Amino acid sequence: MIDLFPLELEYCNNVAEIAKKCLPESWSLAGIQDVLRYSHNIYYIAKDLDKDEVIGFAGIMIVADEAELLNIAVLEGYRRQGVAQKLLTELFLRAKNGGAYRMLLEVRKSNLGARQLYGQNHFGIIGERKNYYSNPTEDAIIMEKLL
Repeated sequence: MIDLFPLELEYCNNVAEIAKKCLPESWSLAGIQDVLRYSHNIYYIAKDLDKDEVIGFAGIMIVADEAELLNIAVLEGYRRQGVAQKLLTELFLRAKNGGAYRMLLEVRKSNLGARQLYGQNHFGIIGERKNYYSNPTEDAIIMEKLL
């Protein structure tokens, strides 16, 4: 059974390992721990309760009346099983409850799986950022969802 929990210090090492495996951009353990210092950051982990294993995470930052999806990652063996959807649904609720009227995100142009997930969740393309990503260099698609 998969359940969600707010990110706490005890899970930061797990999140760092998932980020290392799933995200081309490096995210240090210190950076992960740092998100816990700010009340405008909301991060959740997905945990396989049967295996007592953290299998994914996602986080937003709320500033004024907007939320930005900062990260989302799910271990490969758990993809396409609704874990990312579960994380997104929780973050939509948290963003709305936090006063946000929309959520923004950037996604690699080549990340068709993520773009499909976002499209299914009513995100629309509103722009591009040239050479936004490194490792490898790639354009970002900017997407928006009204909450």
